[in-house]
Amino acid sequence: MGLCFNVLGSGSSGNSTLISDGPTNILVDNGFSYKEITRRLGEYGLPPEKISAIVVSHEHGDHCDGVELFVRKQDIPVFMMKSTFDNLNKTLDKSSSKRKCKRAIDPSKHREISPGENFEIGSIGVTCFSLPHNSLPDDPVDTLGFVFEKNGVRVGIATDLGHVSNLVIERLKGCAGIVLESNHDVAMLKASQRSWEIKQRILGKHGHLSNAATAEYLTRDFDGTAAHVVLAHLSTECNLPDLALLTARRALQERPDMRRAQTKIEIAYPDKISKTYQY
Repeated sequence: MGLCFNVLGSGSSGNSTLISDGPTNILVDNGFSYKEITRRLGEYGLPPEKISAIVVSHEHGDHCDGVELFVRKQDIPVFMMKSTFDNLNKTLDKSSSKRKCKRAIDPSKHREISPGENFEIGSIGVTCFSLPHNSLPDDPVDTLGFVFEKNGVRVGIATDLGHVSNLVIERLKGCAGIVLESNHDVAMLKASQRSWEIKQRILGKHGHLSNAATAEYLTRDFDGTAAHVVLAHLSTECNLPDLALLTARRALQERPDMRRAQTKIEIAYPDKISKTYQY
């Protein structure tokens, strides 16, 4: 079996992606309850005890609310930055919110990683890199994107970023599959009932990627290698799946080379798992 991925769900209500080569199965984030992530893994055909590890991009609840309980129940390691681990555990210790776990993550389960680091989980190589997503004092100190590799096949994940930096462009080159944020339509966001402060945060260079910004990347900076680009983390209030899809597909058609015909643009949804992308 080659390298494959399945977006188990993506959106403000929860995010998790499964990376697998058969023997090794990695969850990228887990913003779902234990019951829900188990159900989604079952729909994929994988029992939770087959998960090898979790890697965490940052401490926002929609990416990590289900991490502590899953790690504890399955007795597996969790890979995250020290700052993420410290900030998350500090929040878990203090919070009684229904969106937060009541127990801190066991330090013995933590495997510290840093931006730019290369490491292995089972038979899969992992590279992590910084994403621009820390615009406010209470935002994460740093947010990570990931590239997973097996036998020269690469899958990249970059969600929760305000702009596509040169580093992101470089890390996503050569990937067979890419999960990339396409969070909002700018006009819909500006017309929404959200506060001015939240709108400014989302629109900022350390906020969330708009349809237009994703389209610009696909037209100008995407290397055309990927067979699939899966648009993720769509806002339910400030975006439409068909609009994000149309914007990205038009951008791909504007590329000057013929490799655009080799790339399929698809959507990840919050309430259902994606198809399995295998390479």
